Amino acid sequence: MKEVWIITFYGFMVGMVGTGLGGLISLVIKNTDRILSFLLGLTGGFMLFIVTFHLLPQSFMLGGLIVTIMGIMLGILLVIFVENHVNTMVKNPLMKSSFLLGLSIAIHNLPEGLALGSSFLTMTDLGPTLSFAMLLHNIPEGLSMSIPLKVNKISPWKIVALSILAGVPTGIGAFIGAYMGMISNVFIALCLSFAGGTMLYIICDEIIPDAKTLYKGRTSTIGIIMGFTIGIILYF
Repeated sequence: MKEVWIITFYGFMVGMVGTGLGGLISLVIKNTDRILSFLLGLTGGFMLFIVTFHLLPQSFMLGGLIVTIMGIMLGILLVIFVENHVNTMVKNPLMKSSFLLGLSIAIHNLPEGLALGSSFLTMTDLGPTLSFAMLLHNIPEGLSMSIPLKVNKISPWKIVALSILAGVPTGIGAFIGAYMGMISNVFIALCLSFAGGTMLYIICDEIIPDAKTLYKGRTSTIGIIMGFTIGIILYF
């Protein structure tokens, strides 16, 4: 049982430190419409890469086409449901983007934690390597949800606190993965595609349109392309 708690600690550190660092980095970025438009585009491009080359392919390999499609549709339906309720509480579109993106990041951090917890038990040499890779992977995710908060002049400590909070499910997933030893591939596939569906909807409906609204030029488009390209460089 002691080993399970050590693995759980790894999971919390990977998730919370990674997204927290992203929140911290956002604080030193200059607050101008053109720069923030570029960064939102960069975020959208990077997250689009994560969905198309990371979440959905893994879901397809683990659970097959039907499970992946089901997860995508459920993810989209969840965002629409949440969006309808958020619209009555949050009037600012950029705040809504940050809330929804933070939710999708938290959702997809859970299956990542499951994979991390299982990896320590099945392949001990893989666990530390996977931990470091996930920590790096979580930094731009924390940045992506923090930028809209910065645009809305949310206090720095709240930005960092919320970005750290988005990493908590990684630790929860690591505990479940370590405790149960092996998680059903279908379950993990459904979680991954579910997160992919939520992100895909938010990118298309919130992040990219908001980037264009902030600054009308080509800045956000260049950011999208660069974000997608950075994803390719980091993951291949």
